[in-house]
Amino acid sequence: MNTNPFVKKIIDLNNTIADRHAFHKAAAPILMEMGRDKNFWNEVFKQNLSDKGYLQRKWTMYEIPFFYVFENDDFYLKVHLFVPLQSYAPQIAASAIHHHNNYLLSTFAAYGPGYETMLFEKNFTVDPKTKETNLKIREQFTQQERPLHLVDAWEPHVVINPVSLSATLVLWSPDKKRATDSLRSNPLLKAIKMPLRKLIYALGMDRKVGIAAKETYQFYVQDNKFHAVLEDDFFAPTRAQAGSEVDDYSIQTVFAFMQRMGFEDKAFIQSLKSSPDVPAYYHKWIDMFLKGETIPDTFAKETINVPGGRMTVEDIQRTSKHVNSGV
Repeated sequence: MNTNPFVKKIIDLNNTIADRHAFHKAAAPILMEMGRDKNFWNEVFKQNLSDKGYLQRKWTMYEIPFFYVFENDDFYLKVHLFVPLQSYAPQIAASAIHHHNNYLLSTFAAYGPGYETMLFEKNFTVDPKTKETNLKIREQFTQQERPLHLVDAWEPHVVINPVSLSATLVLWSPDKKRATDSLRSNPLLKAIKMPLRKLIYALGMDRKVGIAAKETYQFYVQDNKFHAVLEDDFFAPTRAQAGSEVDDYSIQTVFAFMQRMGFEDKAFIQSLKSSPDVPAYYHKWIDMFLKGETIPDTFAKETINVPGGRMTVEDIQRTSKHVNSGV
């Protein structure tokens, strides 16, 4: 989509603004325009459903359903789809508290009620023995209150499940432009990714090179304390959850979103039925879409991989007050 006028504007900003915070600030109004433009969405849907790699993707529950928009060595644009719990209950965390290492994230709530989020102070510490963590809430708001917001690099935050299907348009970029950024897409280096990472960690160059910390943590609430858990341990169950049911769930969500966004090009959708690149499980959603039958909601996972299986907004607020009161 590098010919899309909105995407071209962001590419131009990227090429002229070196400071990444300034880049995100300048791109913010373009994200909002983009997310409100029907032609943009039509282009996104067609681009993804014409791409063999996307059509035949093997989904896992580690990732939420999404659409690609654009990617280069400096930034990428995507659409993320967030679904409610089957109970439609509010104020329950979709995942653990986490950060995105050295990445900046601008998010525009493009469809639906959006989610509630909390941002935490970055100057937290993790006790090396107990893994207790002194997180402190810095801001709390809903996407209805603030449709566009920035999550800073290394800034812990949490997403609360929405009460109905919602979509965000997201812009990601490293916090700095680095000479090593282009290496992420180098196919030769991808082949030796793990040994290369080990060398970078051994030399203590992870932040300089701009890769994830050797030990990246997620955070959860237990007994009025925040605890850290290694990200790999937290995500292990959802990374392992894959297969036909997950593929079907992901594409049902994709088609439900397209339907609710008012995508009207039925000739394009009809053409998918004769494409050899389109897996067979797509066809029931294609048929429902073409007949105008409402594609049902999909639902978020009921539990997350923390003790007790879930966290609520109240749990997080109470724990933040307790941890930072000196009690």
